[in-house]
Amino acid sequence: MKSDSTTISPDLSVYDDDTDIHFSIEVIAELTGIDPQTILYYQAQGFIRPATREVGDDKLFDSECLRQLRRIEHLRATCEVNNVGLRLILDLLHEIECLREERRQPRH
Repeated sequence: MKSDSTTISPDLSVYDDDTDIHFSIEVIAELTGIDPQTILYYQAQGFIRPATREVGDDKLFDSECLRQLRRIEHLRATCEVNNVGLRLILDLLHEIECLREERRQPRH
């Protein structure tokens, strides 16, 4: 069996986190399987950030919103949490993310 030593150029990233991608509510609904009205409800409840952009009457959502919606649906399906429980879990997860980011910062 031949060993194929392939090197990856440092200029190429394995994962490209393109944070400038935006989706219409219809696309977000299709990607998540969540009804557009439910997405707007989650936005009104503060579970997801407001649409980052608007083009005419169309709200546009970023990849972070997509990730958060998937997280919400996972929590609803696996834990069967209500809105109060969902708010608590999401707040705790946000706090954990903030603490992780703080720990990544170089100390002086």
